Amino acid sequence: MTVTRERSARALAAVGIGAGLLLSGGFAVAEEGAEAVDEEIVVTALRRETNLLETPLAVSAFTGDDLERTGADGLEEFLQFAPGVTVDRSASGQQTIYIRGLASAFGNTPVGMYIDEVPFTALTVTLSPDVRAWDLERVEVLRGPQGTLYGASSLGGTIRILTRDPTHEAFQAKVDLAGSSTDDGGDNSAFKGAVNIPLVPDRLSLRVAATDESYDGWIDQVKPLFGLSEDNHNDFDVETQRAKLLWTISDRVDVVLGYWRTESEAPDGNLADDDGVSSTLFNAQNFLRNESDLYSVEFSADFDRATFTSSTSTFEFASDVHFVDFGGGRSLGIIEIFSQEFRLTSTADEDSLIWNVGAIYIENETMFDFYFNLPGFFVNQSIQNNESESWALYGEVTFPLADTLLGTVGLRYYRDDVTRNDSQFLIPQPEIDNEFTDWSPRLNLAWMPRDGALYYTTLSKGFRSGLTQPSIAIAAAAFVGVGIDRDVESEDAWNFELGTKLTLLDGALTLDAVAYYIQWRDQQAQILLDPVVFAFVNAGDATARGFEWAATWRAAERLTLTATGNFNETTYSDDVFDTFGRVVFEDGAQLQFVPEYTVTGAADYVHPFGNGWSFVARASIEMVGERTITDNSLTSISGDDNKRINARFGVENDRWGVYLFGENLNNDDNRINPAGTALARGYASRYRPSTIGLNVRFDY
Repeated sequence: MTVTRERSARALAAVGIGAGLLLSGGFAVAEEGAEAVDEEIVVTALRRETNLLETPLAVSAFTGDDLERTGADGLEEFLQFAPGVTVDRSASGQQTIYIRGLASAFGNTPVGMYIDEVPFTALTVTLSPDVRAWDLERVEVLRGPQGTLYGASSLGGTIRILTRDPTHEAFQAKVDLAGSSTDDGGDNSAFKGAVNIPLVPDRLSLRVAATDESYDGWIDQVKPLFGLSEDNHNDFDVETQRAKLLWTISDRVDVVLGYWRTESEAPDGNLADDDGVSSTLFNAQNFLRNESDLYSVEFSADFDRATFTSSTSTFEFASDVHFVDFGGGRSLGIIEIFSQEFRLTSTADEDSLIWNVGAIYIENETMFDFYFNLPGFFVNQSIQNNESESWALYGEVTFPLADTLLGTVGLRYYRDDVTRNDSQFLIPQPEIDNEFTDWSPRLNLAWMPRDGALYYTTLSKGFRSGLTQPSIAIAAAAFVGVGIDRDVESEDAWNFELGTKLTLLDGALTLDAVAYYIQWRDQQAQILLDPVVFAFVNAGDATARGFEWAATWRAAERLTLTATGNFNETTYSDDVFDTFGRVVFEDGAQLQFVPEYTVTGAADYVHPFGNGWSFVARASIEMVGERTITDNSLTSISGDDNKRINARFGVENDRWGVYLFGENLNNDDNRINPAGTALARGYASRYRPSTIGLNVRFDY
């Protein structure tokens, strides 16, 4: 199956709309303090500080100040403004992130996530933790395979969540309050606060941040087997608490202790039919509770020619899902991660060698208990327990080839020892062990012929570790008389890209454009053994071709326009068959969950009117192409094109701000990702309907 002319025409039209937003002046806009085009943004994507516009890497950066000014609550509200990034939030409190079309519904996470220096990787599930966008220093999105510096599960890219450190400078406090109402739903509220307290002058400081958010539902749920119904069933409550203690031992040595807790509850996700109704007969989730605790210790020491960093952390994540109707049941998931990383980074300037070497060790245990319901109690059906002990050594060096030309060579060796201990009805199954290894190189050339002009090319490799087959799949295969491999091999993605970053019109316009080609090999896929049991296989290769861009234009003294976009064609290179010889995915078909385009545009405007006060306004639009899945009856189901318009305006000064805001003002209720089972045909995840609210903030 090839890409149809109709779908390609819609994608090209969306590209034209995005360019039109940039060149014509857009639709309304912005706010005081919108990032100046020529203002330096420093990122640490290369594990050292570099200017964003001088970093030869496809990276997008969102500063914490910008996220707070635009009123972002969670990652899904701004990540799609990075070219080629899509977010699937089918369950409140959980999300799956894809970059450049490297999407997967199972296996380890396809996109790496770091919270400060702490890596998060779930085994056999693709979900990422729900990080709230409050009191952050910066969010960096590294687009494309990042195996050398960030390791396994950075197949499609890496997202780095950098929280704000304490400061010894002064006492600080800030509060942010918001209230809103959702069309066809109810009322929502959010409280956010943070305080920075110097405890010992120039030596010891504490920073504490907290959020408490409550969102009413908008999807009505019916329970056919019980003859019941409930309006606005999919409400969502989330609380977070974070504390960081900075101890400056000397002028050269710092220690940061960190703690971050998140709790969320949601009776249901955002799967519904076209009438905004969810039935427990087809969408059986009835209650979801997530809890996570992160503990970290970061030690850094500056020497004359290098900086040493040690990061130690534990991450515990628990998910409890209850089901009703259709048999009923419960799923308990627990993820426990311990990591230790050592890194040494040179501090030399670009006239000499710049190098980075490191080592990391990670223990990861992911366990899921599945139960079915009998009157009055649950019966254990199966336990799937995966354990991983992995370590890696990596290094990267950048060196001058000429006055304006830099070369970079990097390499990472990775080893992962995986063990699976399953049981069925409390009967232990045979233990399965395996070992996966990988070498991941990165080559980069960067040419800067003048200030404000960077051209680069990169060859890099990302990878995702292999899997061991669930015992229930092995038993089901034996029952139906088919053979399946006990192990699923690692997959990798070779990425070749050409990029440029330009500053034009005397600094008024910046452009970031990248063309890429990715060869995705030994892709892990899921096939059906019987109506409810799946097995995993290596399904051959896929290719991703795309072009992504981002532009910021200071169109006038008080008006800034931005546009980003990605056109992507990610297709299977071979037919994929199930165990009965039926074609699951056709050669040339677009990969599941992958839209052919994403386009965003935004405009920011500020008008000072005296005494330190300004009127500020912002409007934005995001457009995502349709996504397709193949359900468990081998039927291909497509979602819809999606478009969401947001706006925000108000008045502010250095301390106070009062804003009116609207989200999804066009009330897009189209299907995002369809449900993946034939039984749930017609159901799909959807945006929250039009929401209007008031936001007040105070900084001290």
